[in-house]
Amino acid sequence: MSATGNAAASHTATDTGARPLLILLHGTRLNGAQWHAYGPLLHDIAEVLAPDLPGHGLRAADTFSLALATQQIDELITQAGPRPVLLGGHSLGGYVAMSYAQQHPQRLAGLALMGCAAEPRGAGAWMYRQLARLWEAAGPTGMARLDALWLGRMAHAPTWAAVRARGGSFEQIRTAWGEVMRHCGAHQLRQVACPILLLGGSWDQLHIHARRFATAAPQAHIVTKPHRNHLWPLTHPQEVAAELRHWLQHALT
Repeated sequence: MSATGNAAASHTATDTGARPLLILLHGTRLNGAQWHAYGPLLHDIAEVLAPDLPGHGLRAADTFSLALATQQIDELITQAGPRPVLLGGHSLGGYVAMSYAQQHPQRLAGLALMGCAAEPRGAGAWMYRQLARLWEAAGPTGMARLDALWLGRMAHAPTWAAVRARGGSFEQIRTAWGEVMRHCGAHQLRQVACPILLLGGSWDQLHIHARRFATAAPQAHIVTKPHRNHLWPLTHPQEVAAELRHWLQHALT
């Protein structure tokens, strides 16, 4: 299957027309169904496309790498034709989006980074080191049970049902975040020309360096929502979609 096969990239809206394309990239252990609610919420302003990243969802058999993930995004953008394309991502997906923007600083109409405004070293990497250790201790069955208890209670119910139906993946947590820790950070935004949204919750450990990221990209706008954590895009899709709508309106004018 190609990186952009229909099984790996799901449209969350059906009537594409000539609307701008918003590609949304999911976080660790999840899949493109993380954005299940966003197509209907944003259908009047953009088409939403939510692919499964390598090593996740229907692409679980692929080995994750930033090179393969950014190649996948490049193919999707090429297929989009001559319309504005905006790229957003949450957590791991945000670092993939950042990496693509670094490689193609003039190609995007906008970049939305959610829960990834943290240098992925030191405090910014602590959570994922713990997650990798937990995976190694609990194994796939134990991790699936933990996710059912944790995400199953916190996440937007239709979204969590869609994510579970497509299948999660735990095996490549260490591989994926090893890539992020080696290559990603605020430096990737220095040459990016498009409007950038740095979106996160006040309780999100991966939003702690938002000002540092904004310093690297003076056109960046920081939005910090009080009393929201790293799972904000999963727990409150209407709130996050409203912030994305505001950013889209700014980026497309």
